[in-house]
Amino acid sequence: MPTVMPRLIVEVFEHPDYGGRQGYVCEPVSYTGDIGFYSNISSVKIYKGPQFNLSPNMKAFFYGDINFQGQYIALGPGFYPNLHDIGYNFGDRISSITFKPSLEHSGPEWGTIPAIVEIYQHTDYKGLMATIIRDVSYTGELGIPNDTISSLRVFKGPDCPPKGIDVVFYQHADFEGAELRISLKPEVYKVEIPNLHILPQSFGDMISSVKIEGWSSSSQFTETVFEDEFKGNALRPEWVWDDPQGGGAWQARQGFLEMRSKPGQDLWHGNPPGRGGNMDAPRILMQVNGDFAIETRMRISTDLREHGGLLVWRGPDAFLRLEKTCGAHGFRGDVRFEQHINRVFRLIGRHGWRQIRQLYLRLERTGNQFSGYCSTDAANWASAGQTYVGMGDTLQVGLHALAPGNVPQTITRFDYFRVQKRKGEAASYRPHITSAPEISQLDRMRAARQLR
Repeated sequence: MPTVMPRLIVEVFEHPDYGGRQGYVCEPVSYTGDIGFYSNISSVKIYKGPQFNLSPNMKAFFYGDINFQGQYIALGPGFYPNLHDIGYNFGDRISSITFKPSLEHSGPEWGTIPAIVEIYQHTDYKGLMATIIRDVSYTGELGIPNDTISSLRVFKGPDCPPKGIDVVFYQHADFEGAELRISLKPEVYKVEIPNLHILPQSFGDMISSVKIEGWSSSSQFTETVFEDEFKGNALRPEWVWDDPQGGGAWQARQGFLEMRSKPGQDLWHGNPPGRGGNMDAPRILMQVNGDFAIETRMRISTDLREHGGLLVWRGPDAFLRLEKTCGAHGFRGDVRFEQHINRVFRLIGRHGWRQIRQLYLRLERTGNQFSGYCSTDAANWASAGQTYVGMGDTLQVGLHALAPGNVPQTITRFDYFRVQKRKGEAASYRPHITSAPEISQLDRMRAARQLR
């Protein structure tokens, strides 16, 4: 049977600047009230889907009346933060959406779509409906009231891995609580559950978050342009060691980097912002431009004392964290992908990998799209989620370690750090050597004192 292959993907938002509830549209919707957004869409993001090249003039048409009637606006791939400012004053007026060719328009690409999930408010696929094509940490933001999902469909997406895919539905937000796991094997095109209430575990009116566990071999970036295996007793000149409060420590130990954090050293703004958070976590950072992939391998102890991982850093108000948490923390050793933009935290994805001996983390950037991956063997990569953030061309990337809250001192070890580019871009890569004073001697002395 054919796989669902959308040409455009529309992400709709309740408020301007992509605020409030959100939802996805891949196919024509004759009445937006069916997806929980009747006359209350104020901003949209439109992405090129997997089949966009077959019709590069495709646009999304937004109508003021149901059944594709009345006044309309046609928008190509791009980001539109406030529809109140676009022709016809179209904010809070959209009643139906469809797709058809128009003049060519360049714009952002969505990326991979391993699965397409449809959730319904009532049994037999009735009531409000929402489409899910990436991890959702809280279904209440999709236009369907929380804890009211009673039926669902799962379709194989255009980028479904050859080995198949799992979609996991969770009882609580942030991928917590009881689980309902649906597997799409290679020979299966879709799975339909018309009534979640009659399942043996009775999952009706319980779903609060959804995770798409797409296994893929990440291969877009294949050329290594920087690699540090931490074999010396000093950081390489590309690195900058940043320890704002002086409580952290690093030391190279025969082929791996060990970072220690004292209790309370964190990397977030608190909740609400400014209350309970700090930017005190130690990190090592280097500058990189354009698209890239960064990767590391962590050694995991039996008592789960590690808390840290990869960091993409524009500044205190714009950074991403892909990390392994410690067992003493409330996250209990999970792998988490977090976004911290404009002092607002958002969980992008989570994996419950705890009792493992090694962990590979990988983070890729393609334009404004950032994709996280994790693996136990560096061959099969599990998606940790995707996010879209405008952070500029030049960023800092590297490693960080935390000891949030009142957890004991954490000890995080990294075997290597690697930067990769596409094959055609590797030759133009030039390392950025910091102009800061020599850091290795001072920090090595401080680290030695604190590691005793």
